[in-house]
Amino acid sequence: MRNMKKFNTTEPDCDLLYITFIDMESNFHTGSSVRPLNMLKAFQELGLTMKVLSGEKTKKKKRRKKIEEIIHWLDTNTPKFCYIEPPSGPFYDWKDLYLIKKLHIKKIPIGLFYRDAYWMFPEYGADGKKVSFQKKIKLFIIKGMQQRDLRVFKRTCDHIFFPSDSMADYFHFKSQSALPPGCVIRKDIHYDSEEFVQKETLTFIFVGGAARNHGTFLTLEAFEKVNQNKVVARLIYICPRKQWDDIKNEAYKKEYLRWLSIYHVSGDEELASFYKKADVALLAAPNTEYRNFAVPVKIFEYISYGKPVLVTNCYETEKAVLENQVGWSVPDNASSVCRKIFFLYENQKEIYEKRSFCKKACMHNSWVNRAKEVLDVLSSKSAHL
Repeated sequence: MRNMKKFNTTEPDCDLLYITFIDMESNFHTGSSVRPLNMLKAFQELGLTMKVLSGEKTKKKKRRKKIEEIIHWLDTNTPKFCYIEPPSGPFYDWKDLYLIKKLHIKKIPIGLFYRDAYWMFPEYGADGKKVSFQKKIKLFIIKGMQQRDLRVFKRTCDHIFFPSDSMADYFHFKSQSALPPGCVIRKDIHYDSEEFVQKETLTFIFVGGAARNHGTFLTLEAFEKVNQNKVVARLIYICPRKQWDDIKNEAYKKEYLRWLSIYHVSGDEELASFYKKADVALLAAPNTEYRNFAVPVKIFEYISYGKPVLVTNCYETEKAVLENQVGWSVPDNASSVCRKIFFLYENQKEIYEKRSFCKKACMHNSWVNRAKEVLDVLSSKSAHL
């Protein structure tokens, strides 16, 4: 990532003001930074001249300084468009909202990606556990801040993007559409050139959170069933260390050592070697109202690495996998997942055949295509201002 230049008022107008809430200067990026980073790279690939406002919302002083630099820069500069990748949760600094209002006053078309709606589903965050009084108070405050942000977005933003059409149905903006996650086209992945090889055991990979609502218990139970007599499928499970530690005593059994490997890594450099070992990627999450409209970015990461995907029948996840012909969907219970794993073990050529669709899916769902969608929408808005 190139170092950002300090903004000044002598620079010419730019194509795009890109606002995000991750730390671009950090070498360590979490899963929530995948989309903002890839959208930034996609806009750069399209050759746009850009201004970037970045910085974590929790580092208030540092971010406040950057916001003020942009506000002053706008006094003498007018970007053609603005695209915003908000954080998970509400805006902490009122100046972020002030900046959006200023852009609106200057009639700069604003597109904003509304990434999640956890605040509408407090039971998802609780993960089946009893919520303490202090937690309830915190959730109440967060909900109020989210509703405040939404009121500002409705007054100022020209178009709101959502991860899926199903999620968009929960909201009522004048102009809105789906902008799902994208794929990285990896030069080191040979999507369709490898020959079919029958294997004695299959290797599955999961990359994500460790919790009941992420499907951890469902997944482990399914693999316990399928490996009851002999090991036919191994599982590489990659998740944050703290999340695994929180559920390990409840979820883990010693006999899982025969087929389960747990790792706590992140980032392309760390993950690449694990993806190389895997035959099939996995996302066996419980079917809930929230999960039905969510589109996990990991699905498209799996496809980027040329891995067919086995998912449970959460609506938008299932839709992404089946429409792109890159995997399979089963009901959200351990027995159904177990049966499909065993079916794939006995019919391994089907994995090879599904893998051949990954390249086409990557091209169609590339991050560059997502960035083009944003520009097309904002260009149409610009024509009406």
